[in-house]
Amino acid sequence: MPKRLTELQRTMEKRVRKTWDQATELLPPAPRKAVKRMAANVDRTRADLLKRGDKMVADARKRAERVTTDVRKRLEEAVTPLTERLDVASRAEVDRLRKRVHELERRVEAHGHHASPTA
Repeated sequence: MPKRLTELQRTMEKRVRKTWDQATELLPPAPRKAVKRMAANVDRTRADLLKRGDKMVADARKRAERVTTDVRKRLEEAVTPLTERLDVASRAEVDRLRKRVHELERRVEAHGHHASPTA
């Protein structure tokens, strides 16, 4: 469906452009020149506005990323002392221990010892 819409849009743009060109050709030379100049200015302004809009979006994304990074850093700075005071393992410590347990389980299984849960 999008392909058909794109084709339809292209066809309509061509028709509009052709009609515009035919209409401007009907004008006397001086008004024709003024209309063409005005159309060129409008096209230039449109392109400039699109470029500015894209830049604004890119700048907003960068600002959002900086704010997010700053908020994360501040949260970590606030939470880290609290977890240390409460003697709670950090995520990195838990991940390291999880990997170590997994490695030990693989070693036990490799030696043919299967740990059975005790009831």
